Amino acid sequence: MTRKSLGYASILLVAAMMLIALAVGCSIPADIRLPIHWNLSGEADNFASKWPALFMPAGIAAAVSLLFFFLPALEPRREGLERSQGLYLWGWAAVLILCAAIDFVIVALALHWPVPVNQVILGAVGLMLVLIGNQLGKSRSMYLIGLRTPWTLASEEVWIKTHRLGGKLMVGGGLLMMALAFLPLPSGIYATALIGIVVVAALVPILYSYVLWRRENKTA
Repeated sequence: MTRKSLGYASILLVAAMMLIALAVGCSIPADIRLPIHWNLSGEADNFASKWPALFMPAGIAAAVSLLFFFLPALEPRREGLERSQGLYLWGWAAVLILCAAIDFVIVALALHWPVPVNQVILGAVGLMLVLIGNQLGKSRSMYLIGLRTPWTLASEEVWIKTHRLGGKLMVGGGLLMMALAFLPLPSGIYATALIGIVVVAALVPILYSYVLWRRENKTA
């Protein structure tokens, strides 16, 4: 997988999502309102008319793809990005997978398919964390990708150790999410698990990076 091939894949995916949105939109009533956001109980709490709702995932996927494609020109630490191609490319692919899952959910609801929304989203987010986390520990210091704290940006050693821990937490949390997505649990449990796992996977490495930085500066 390369930047160029992923760029082509992104174009094909966005085009497919837009064609599906057009086909579905033409087959459902003009005044239908589709959910675009769900609360912690798994209930839809924000709706939009059919065209904005159906085209929203394709728009997000297109914006993400453009950002990732031009990111090498925006990243000040080019050497770090060149040594972090796994995180860069798999992070891009993982976000596209999540966009595709959201698109599937909205299309399914528009067509009245019996889809367990929370479980699909939880599973997709879990897969995203596994794909990103598997590459996180192999990354090197960058400004635009990764766990960017003042302490990881100040020390390459702190960056490496923090991202190794963060990667393990992301993979573990992602696998737990994917396992929970197959269990018939109350709707609120899925959202609570998602938020809890993401908070732990983000907060623990941030605190760990500070501890590592303090140790490094005490021994310097």
